[in-house]
Amino acid sequence: QQAAEVTIQKLLFLDSKGHEPIELFLQTPAGEMKSAFAIEETIRLIQSPLNTYALSECNSGGAMLLAAGTGKRRAFHGAVIVVHGLAVSGKPPAGFVARIQDSYTEFWHKRARLPQSWLPLPFNSTHILSAEQALEYGIVDQVVDR
Repeated sequence: QQAAEVTIQKLLFLDSKGHEPIELFLQTPAGEMKSAFAIEETIRLIQSPLNTYALSECNSGGAMLLAAGTGKRRAFHGAVIVVHGLAVSGKPPAGFVARIQDSYTEFWHKRARLPQSWLPLPFNSTHILSAEQALEYGIVDQVVDR
C-alpha cells in the first residue's frame, strides 16, 4: 500500500509538469489488488501517456498495471508475466469479492485479448506467460531485447 501511495503521488506530480510521457518500470512479485486498482485509476486520470515496461517478473497487480499503460506497453524478452484469479484474505463484506471480480474481468476485457476461456479468472487460476505470449494476448505492444 505504501508503494502504491508513492507511485500515485509521483504519477500525479509528473503529470502536473507538462504531460510528457512517463516511464513506469515494473518488477512485481505480488501485490495487493486494491492498491493496483488505485494506481490503475490514477493512470486513467492523468493526461500524460504512460509507457509501461515489464522487467524480470510482473505478477498479479503488476500484470494489470503493465496492461494499463496508455502509451507503449513493453516487456523485456526474459520477462515473465503472471495473470491469475484474485486471492481474498480475511472476511470481506458481502458482495465485495463479486464487485472486485467484475471490475477485474472488465479490465482484462478492455485492455487485453485474453482467451475467453480464461474469463472471468477463477480464484484458483494461474497463467504464466512469456513476453512473447503477453504480446500475443495484447497485454503488451512490444517485446524488447534491451
